[in-house]
Amino acid sequence: MRSILHMICQHATLFFFGLMLFGCVQFKPQTLYDGLEPIEKPTKPEILSIVVEPVIFRDNAKDMWGLKSDSCQTVSLTSEFTHSGTEAIDLEWNPAAGGCDFAGIGIGWDSYVGKDLTSIMDYAAIQFYVRSKSGRMFGLPIVLTLEDHSGGMGFSYTDNKYFERTAIDEEWQKVVVPLNSFEMEKENLDPSNIKQLQLELQQSGKIYLDDIELVYYTPEPIVPWMDEEVLPNPLSTPIVIFDKKFINDNYWGFIKDDCQNFEMKPVDSLNEGGDIIHAKWEEKEGCKLMTFGASWHKWKPVDLSNVLGSKGFSFRIKRADGSSESLPIKVGLEDYDRAVTYVMLLPKYVAEGNYDTNWRVVKIPLSDLPKGFDFSRTKQLMFNFEEAGEVFIDDIKFIDLKD
Repeated sequence: MRSILHMICQHATLFFFGLMLFGCVQFKPQTLYDGLEPIEKPTKPEILSIVVEPVIFRDNAKDMWGLKSDSCQTVSLTSEFTHSGTEAIDLEWNPAAGGCDFAGIGIGWDSYVGKDLTSIMDYAAIQFYVRSKSGRMFGLPIVLTLEDHSGGMGFSYTDNKYFERTAIDEEWQKVVVPLNSFEMEKENLDPSNIKQLQLELQQSGKIYLDDIELVYYTPEPIVPWMDEEVLPNPLSTPIVIFDKKFINDNYWGFIKDDCQNFEMKPVDSLNEGGDIIHAKWEEKEGCKLMTFGASWHKWKPVDLSNVLGSKGFSFRIKRADGSSESLPIKVGLEDYDRAVTYVMLLPKYVAEGNYDTNWRVVKIPLSDLPKGFDFSRTKQLMFNFEEAGEVFIDDIKFIDLKD
């Protein structure tokens, strides 16, 4: 009996001693398998046409909608102005004319069959040729939209960086928009089942389009030693927006047609030989939006929400002839949701209380601009012209009202 108890005690001692040793052991944490395999980039197909029909528009409107004429847009085919072939697209638009839910066209190329672009999203681009009907356009306010057969959409804005030249003028030029620039997640675009390409027409314009197609695209190599540009503080006043020329050449809307003639030219000795803005306009039937705009921060958003009571804009203006207490010109801002806020040029904005053939200094406080506008995401300063008139404008500045 004693020997049995002795053996039990020995085994119990060894057991507890083992537990003590076991308690000193450290275990390394292990990463569990998450089940996600890295997504490999598709191999570039040797021939684009094997994957998808590359021609979106060339010479006919078989799969196109939006060919119409109303207050929002006038779209048709023309054989008079073409980049190649027999027909191009003639577009004029102005959604601000009123009653416009949407201005644009759509092309369901290849008879609207579902098109799988997944294997070429990183290798291809939408290429087209464009020219203005008259004058120059410093921007192309068109949003390219890919729509799939489930209603999902992806968007890409025709940014200036995709242009062949700085401005859209009366000579044909190529615009190349990479497929991988499209925002696909917001509206759940399925690139494996594309239905059509839409062109949403924003602001206003008069252009010709031709030869819209998918092409292989190789981006220019990024120069590694080029750092992102550090811009000056956009609230550090005074900032000269126009004096002989626009800051950074970031402006648009200088058009010459039957309704308006906006140009920069030397006018008198007060400007010491530099250019000033000459604006002549007449609002009549068929006229589109008569506006020009400029960014003083290279088209990056400017947050004005905390300086509404202390900042404003100033500029010099004079009539070509006559005198009046006010002018049919609205001055204001646009935000990145395309909302605008304007004030009319009233007597209170000039010290003399009227506008005539002498230079008047206009001062507009930001606090005078109507609300309902996102001042934290300001895009640009805009001048909108109504009725008819002729004026000269110079020395446009963003200022501190105390100065």
